[in-house]
Amino acid sequence: MNTVIYARQSLDRDGQGAAVDRQLVECRKLAKKNGLKVAKEYVDNDVSASNGVRPEFTKLLAQIKLGDVSTIIVWHTDRLYRKVRDLVEIVETAEKHSLRILTVRAGDLDLSTPAGRMLAGMLGQVARYEVEQKGARQVAANIQRATAGKWQFSIRPYGYERINGEVVQVPAEAEILREAYSRYIAGETYYSIVQNLNVRNVPTRGGGEWSVSQLRERLTNPAYAGIRLYKGEQVAEGDWEPVISRDTWEEFKSAKKRRHTPHDFSNRTKYLLSGLALCGVCGGRLMARPAYPRRKDGVRAEARMSYACVSKWCVSRDLIRVDDLVERVIIARLSMKDAAALSRPKVELQPLLVKSGNLRQRKDDLASALAEGLLTLSAVRTESMKLDNQLETLQQQISAADGDSQLGELIRSDDIAEHWHNKLTFAQRRAVVGTLMTVTINKQANPRVFDPKDVAIEWLS
Repeated sequence: MNTVIYARQSLDRDGQGAAVDRQLVECRKLAKKNGLKVAKEYVDNDVSASNGVRPEFTKLLAQIKLGDVSTIIVWHTDRLYRKVRDLVEIVETAEKHSLRILTVRAGDLDLSTPAGRMLAGMLGQVARYEVEQKGARQVAANIQRATAGKWQFSIRPYGYERINGEVVQVPAEAEILREAYSRYIAGETYYSIVQNLNVRNVPTRGGGEWSVSQLRERLTNPAYAGIRLYKGEQVAEGDWEPVISRDTWEEFKSAKKRRHTPHDFSNRTKYLLSGLALCGVCGGRLMARPAYPRRKDGVRAEARMSYACVSKWCVSRDLIRVDDLVERVIIARLSMKDAAALSRPKVELQPLLVKSGNLRQRKDDLASALAEGLLTLSAVRTESMKLDNQLETLQQQISAADGDSQLGELIRSDDIAEHWHNKLTFAQRRAVVGTLMTVTINKQANPRVFDPKDVAIEWLS
């Protein structure tokens, strides 16, 4: 049977495995001192014996069960086992096969004898006690740091880095966070903000593209407002410079609470004029829908998207051509010298958002009143419809206010076309369209030919 060495360390901070190497050197010396030839070395680096999976330890147990191991050399028994069940497994195997454990720091153990097994158990209990004490000390240290407002992190959070032990802002990243908070509070969705960041090639901390879950995780972190949490509870003011003010954080939480779902109209709508363009025959709204033209052989051709009147199906027009026409008209008009006259006085957005939040809260209260039997279902439906109408009107005002803001930036840009296509999100482009014009699709004389004259654009004063 063979002599083997087993080495392990819980945390390899620099990835060099220096502590394991030192264990191996001393274990080899001990083997040589005892005149033993080492057949194999098993090493688990950066793996905890308390809660980690140890692949090399598992292989070692398999060899012991096969009767191929007579002596294990370790630096200390706590390198080999800390959990009682690991010791039990080793002891049960040792009862069938003579097994000796030599340690650099804790003497020798012969697990084939009662005395050896008793000593092994005592050492295991001591190791377990040390683990629990270490855990208790770690918890106490974590609480102490938290109540002192210290921010502990092993992976650098977006917007911050640690320099000489101090948590400081990364200016460019902090500015992106402030922008994202402002845009979300103003009514944009996570999806819309992410889309714009990726269009602008703004990288994440890891250098990749943004996702909705990444942005949501960042913005919902109270640390950016200088709030130190411990197990979900605020315990102190952070000792680092916050990215946003406490007022901004409260506004963000209020905006988030108003969102009943992660998606809103600007997210679900994928086409520029869907729900905005009007039917020139009945005045109804046009929505985007697939059209399936038939070829001469009677077989359907590939679907093309079109804007169609969904009220009475009066008109239908090719979506790509209509969008292209409207965008070219906007860019041409805003490139003129008098374009600034199209920008209306700015409307304060925050009061509109507060009012919207209050209306949504009233809708929630209706559901509670129905559940408690204070109102009938008929009364709730009637009141809910009134609130929905008010919310729709208010949402139009919010979109117009946001459109005014985006329109001003668009007009002031050096390159109108570049700013339109690469700097504005889809939701912002829709807001600008709604602010600038009404688009009416008239019934075409020849349904097979696209005539720009059938698309009537009226500029709003």
